[in-house]
Amino acid sequence: MTGVWGHATGRVSRAPSWVPVAAWGFGLVAVGLGAAAIVAVQADALSRVLGAASVAVGLGTLVWGAAGLRLGRTPAPRIAPGGLFAGMGVAVALLATTPGRASVIAVALLLGLGVAVACGIVRGTRHPSPRPSLWGVVAAAALVTVLVVPALGACQGAALLESDGTVLPVITHHGH
Repeated sequence: MTGVWGHATGRVSRAPSWVPVAAWGFGLVAVGLGAAAIVAVQADALSRVLGAASVAVGLGTLVWGAAGLRLGRTPAPRIAPGGLFAGMGVAVALLATTPGRASVIAVALLLGLGVAVACGIVRGTRHPSPRPSLWGVVAAAALVTVLVVPALGACQGAALLESDGTVLPVITHHGH
């Protein structure tokens, strides 16, 4: 019998402690890709729509990861992988848009994190993990940070890329 939240009644789905943190990495990269697609130098209407979808999926994934840590279990374990795969589809579609300004590095990381998180959710549904430990969450956060920060930088570089391959300079206004 299935309960309201998508897990079997009497049995809690609890993914390993690294899954919500990896979901945050997925969400941050999805938001970065989406924002870059929306504000890119040569963005067209399709890029902006896909960018908005990527931002929405990314924000949803960030909330899902926070809820997972707060509740101590996997929220919506049957629905969450579908959201991840939708986000991965949007990221790949961003590579195929006419401007094609999505960062290949960021999309590759997003795909890897998406598959890892989906596998962690499935594992937690079949074999619930013990409650997360602080050190497991800290180690996962450090690893995700090392991977996500360069991918976010690549998103900005892709957004500033001109059609001839040059990058627009970022001009700051000091002293105003």
